[in-house]
This record gives sequence, structure tokens and C-alpha cells, in this order.
Amino acid sequence: MAVWMTPLVLALPLILATLLLAIKFVCLVVTENPDCRSQVFRRPHRLRSLNTTCGSAANIRDSLVSTWFGPQKLPTLAVLATVALAAALAAAVGHESVRSGPASRQIRQGKAMAEVRGKAVGPMSASSRRGWDCQVELRLQWVTVAGVRMPSDERIVLFARSRSCLLQQGGQYRARGLLEPSAYGRPMPWLAVEGGLKEVRPPGPGRRLIARMQNAFLEQASRLDDQGRILVPGLTMGILGNQALPGSGGSLSRPAVEPAYAARLTQDFRASGILHLMAVSGGHFMILASLLVSIMRSLRSPPLLMALVLSAAYLGLGMLMVPGDSVLRAQAMGLLSALALAVCRPAQSLNTLSWCVLLVLILRPSMASSFGFALSCGAVLGIGLGNRRLTALLEDHLPALLARPLATTLCAQAGTLPVQVLMSPGLPLLAPLANLLVTPVVDAATVTGLLALLTSWLWPPLGLLLARLTSLGTGVMAFAATWLGEAAAPAAWPSGPVGSACLLGLGLMVVIDHRLVRLIRTRRWDRSWSAVADEDSGVPFRPSAWGSIKVWLRQTYGLLAQLVFKKQPKLMSSDEGRFES
Repeated sequence: MAVWMTPLVLALPLILATLLLAIKFVCLVVTENPDCRSQVFRRPHRLRSLNTTCGSAANIRDSLVSTWFGPQKLPTLAVLATVALAAALAAAVGHESVRSGPASRQIRQGKAMAEVRGKAVGPMSASSRRGWDCQVELRLQWVTVAGVRMPSDERIVLFARSRSCLLQQGGQYRARGLLEPSAYGRPMPWLAVEGGLKEVRPPGPGRRLIARMQNAFLEQASRLDDQGRILVPGLTMGILGNQALPGSGGSLSRPAVEPAYAARLTQDFRASGILHLMAVSGGHFMILASLLVSIMRSLRSPPLLMALVLSAAYLGLGMLMVPGDSVLRAQAMGLLSALALAVCRPAQSLNTLSWCVLLVLILRPSMASSFGFALSCGAVLGIGLGNRRLTALLEDHLPALLARPLATTLCAQAGTLPVQVLMSPGLPLLAPLANLLVTPVVDAATVTGLLALLTSWLWPPLGLLLARLTSLGTGVMAFAATWLGEAAAPAAWPSGPVGSACLLGLGLMVVIDHRLVRLIRTRRWDRSWSAVADEDSGVPFRPSAWGSIKVWLRQTYGLLAQLVFKKQPKLMSSDEGRFES
């Protein structure tokens, strides 16, 4: 009943909206002026020349209103309603299918011994649960509880000890242990394996090669100092050094980093607003795409070949990284951009982001509750909406070297703040400054880290050298995070949906105020310019704040340079004055 009723409840508002649109379309067609009915589907600028054929200005205004809010917009609204209905149905069915899976049903009833078979979707990492050595995420194929085998498509977190920590990403395994609900983190069932772990099918040759490259890179990163051991793997492949299991061939060893230092460093990155640097983001894919596009354009490659090369590079880089929600978003957007390039269409970030979110939510509805995916999409949305205008505004007052990274940082921060408030109530006030400090070294450290990942398994000394170069960049990030994270605590803000709604309202108020101020200034400047020039055309000269400061400094220096200091005349004593008199 719940599986079928939830999609129907979600679909009722959309069906009602579609019916209202259809009724509005019929009313507009019936009440439209017969002489102007054929002009309804024309563009608004063509309606201005219909005074002689379509009657008075009132009829033209009615036609204009019907053009913007009438039949022309119905196809777009119908497509949006259909897409929203499809996404809602997919999310509801996906949520109900996962919720009604055998593992989820069992943990709602209580703990039980179970035997599972599944595929490891990520590499082994250090356990976040006390008493266990490692953990990995499994995508189940079937579950056996109380002697009954049931197919399943759920995901669980498997915990193991010592010799059982031999799972590799992409392999299929059979395990037996205690199935229990999660105590913290994502709401996934936990499986505590005591010793019944068996490999059913090993990973493919490509996946084994990637695991070898990752293990060799982690081995070289383990020779760095504490901050390098933590941040270099996190910046390069998306897993912190204290969370990875170093060594090759499945050998297990304890992380050498002090847990208290790792926790303090993570807290400093979170307080300073640069926590995204401890994971893989879209910057990796942008750097790779820029390099490949420059090379292919210099070789005058056709668009189809360039799109194929970019798609292969995106897929390969995604396989090298540790699976994550932000990696999935960046990879999906990269593939969509490559598809646009193949058909000779310009890639637009907002359209690509919309298609990416739509396809990901339909294919994987669980991503709708992922904070990582929401943060990644929010950052791209903020940059796509306001980066160009804010950059142009800041370049009037700041040098371009500072204006561009600051605009990007502010836009990304504005897009992610509503989601950050849902995670932790507080606004990192020093986040723009922290991002501005680390921007010059992030790209260079990312490039050297990727080169270290690609070369550590072939030539370990070169991989160690590149890892040390990457550690210099992460050292700057750690210094900025510690300095700014301890300088000021995040500002208090309401938590939960109330805080997000307040942030959205605040952003809307800022946009409205900016528009009003801009309108007032434009009218005042136009009025003053018309009074001086007696013309309606022309744009008044408006110097920027930075230009005004430079002019003021230049004039001040010129005035100081023109100063001439004269000697003060010597004062005569009283005796000398009496003698002269």
C-alpha cells in the first residue's frame, strides 16, 4: 500500500497543475480576439506593429500577456511538470524499494545473524567503529536470514578485523555476521563479520591495476610529515591518510598519524570553511579538461575526437578516485559537456547541471538525501549564477588577480551555505579569506598529486618527489586552516530547515537591495548626465574605488613632493635687541 500510495500522493499536485494549465489554454483561445488569434504565438517585439490590424493598445497588451503567460509557455510548463513527476516517482519508488529490502526489514525488527553476497563499491578504509580494523561499503545481491535467501539491491557497511581486511574494490564477496542498525552516520545496515568472509569473484584486471596504483601512492604518502600524510591522499584521491589502509597486497597496519591531530586538523578545516579541499571535487576534472582541450586544439582535432578523448579521460579519472557523491556529480557533468561538444553545441554550466541532477536523481534516487551531492551542486549553481557579474563588479574595485578568485569563492560559498547550515549550525565568516589564501596553491598541488598517483607504481622515487611537492601545497592549506580556524569561531545561526530558509530569504533580500540601489544610481547618473550634456545618450564616467584610491595616493605623493621646508629665522636675545635699539 505504501509503495503505491506515496507516488500517487506526490503526483496529485502535478496532475492538478497540468489540468489547470489545460483549462487556462482553452480559456485563452476562446476569449482571444479573432483578428489577433493568429498573432498569439508570435514574439513580443512583433506585436508592437499590430496597431492597425489588431485594434487598440489594450488588445495588443492582452496579446502580449497571453504570449508570455499563455499558450507559448504551456509546452515548457508541461515538460517541467512531466520531469518533476518522473523524478518524484523514481525517488519515491527507490526510497520504498530500499526501505522494504530484506536487510532493512530485518534491522527494524532487531539484530540477526545473516549471510550476504555483494560487490565492494569502494576500497577498504580504516574503521570508524571501535573494536574493528576496517570497513567497506557493499552493494548486496542477496541476503540469507533464518535460512531464507532473498534478492536485494541495498547497500550495507561491512566491518571486519585483521585477516578479513582483504577486500578489494570491484570484487564480489560472501560474508556472514551480525546484521544490525547503524548507530551513527548514513542510515545503512551494519554487518559485523567475525571470520566468515570468502571471495566469490576477484576484481577485473583494470581494477587490480588501479588498486596497485593507489596502494603505491599511499605507500609514498606515508613517508611524509603528519599534515602530508593526511591531506595529500585526501586532495589527490578523496580519502584522508588517517582513514586509508597503507600497504600493498592487503597488508594491514595502523595509521601512524595521531588521531587527536587528525581530528583537530579536520575541525580547523571545517571552521575555516575549506573542508571541501580534504575531498575530491570538480577541480580535478576541470584541470584535466583544460589540459586536454588545449592539446587537442593545438593539434586541430575534430570535435567528435575531442569529445571521445574527454569522455575516456573523465571515466579513467573517476575510476582512479575513491567513489564519492561529488565525484559522481563532476563525472556526470563532464560526460554531458563532452556530449555537447560532440554535437557541436556550446556547453552551458547551468543547463549541464540541471541535466546532471535530473539524470542522477532518476537513476539513483538515494542521492536526493546526500549532503555531498547537494554541496557539490550548490557550489556549481552559485558559480554559474553569479560568478560573471560579481567578477565584473569586483574588477571595478580590485585587481583582477584578487577579484576573480574572490568572486568564485563568494559565489560557491553562497550556493553551499543553505546546505552547510543543515549539517552544522554556523556561518564560517573567514571562509572567503581562507579560500583566497589557498587558491594559488590548490591547482598546482592537485596536478602534482595526480602525477604522483600515476607514477608511484612505476617509479617510486619520482612519486615520492611529487608527493613532497604536493605536501608543500597542503602545508599552506593546513597553515591557513589552523590560523583562521582558531582566529574566530563560526557565527551562530539557526539550525535545520529554519536556518536554510533564513539564509535563502537573506540572499533574496540582498539581490533585491542590489537591484534597487543599481536602479536608483542609474536614474541619478542619467539625470545628471542629461542636465550637463543636454542629451539622453552617453554613459557618465564612474571611477572605481580602487582607481579613486590610486588617484588619491598619486595626488598626495605629488603634494608632499612639492613641499619646501624653509629655515626658521634666529630669534635675538633681549640684550642684542636693546643694543640695536
